[in-house]
Amino acid sequence: MCGRITLTLPDVDEVARLLEARLSPEDALLYRPRWNAAPTDLLWVVEAAPQGRVLRPAVWGFASGAINARSETAARLFRKPFAQRRVVVPADGFYEWTGPKNARRPVWFRPRAGGLLLLAGLAEERAGSAQPGFVVLTTEAAGEVARVHDRMPVVLSPKSAQAWLERPDSGLLLPSDLLTGKEVSPRVNDVKNDDPSLLQPPPQLSLL
Repeated sequence: MCGRITLTLPDVDEVARLLEARLSPEDALLYRPRWNAAPTDLLWVVEAAPQGRVLRPAVWGFASGAINARSETAARLFRKPFAQRRVVVPADGFYEWTGPKNARRPVWFRPRAGGLLLLAGLAEERAGSAQPGFVVLTTEAAGEVARVHDRMPVVLSPKSAQAWLERPDSGLLLPSDLLTGKEVSPRVNDVKNDDPSLLQPPPQLSLL
């Protein structure tokens, strides 16, 4: 985990405003709402810059194939990105799965109070690409997520997100119990599906 995220806001300028980040007009053209974003997709990260935060497109995944990094070992295994390329990955939810292997049921986790999730991440440059790659940092699951999976993304508060951008502090990478989950459409299981209907409850089986 985490292998799928959502960022469903229709307006990228609103995303940038909520994140207090600058956004170039050229990058803004690459934005589209996502209901089922997966590794290798073009998503978004916030980086620190001398003039303040910058929102920029980035590809989910490192050249090594990693899409997530355990917060407990990231400083050692991803030494340079941890020291120099810490990012915040904006999302408004992520999926985990429950149930038997042949009938996996997706559960969408999002902030109980609404709004954006600020996920801790690391970035690296990609050879021959204008966009960096990124991974999402994970930690021990807490709250409702722990009922479904033993790991979860590191969810930062606005204050800890700023601190994470400023310094490589593993003490910021803590579990969060501020999320709520709901079972959603099994169409999430296919990465080709990416539309608002994915967040609808699963169909109920008829007893007739």
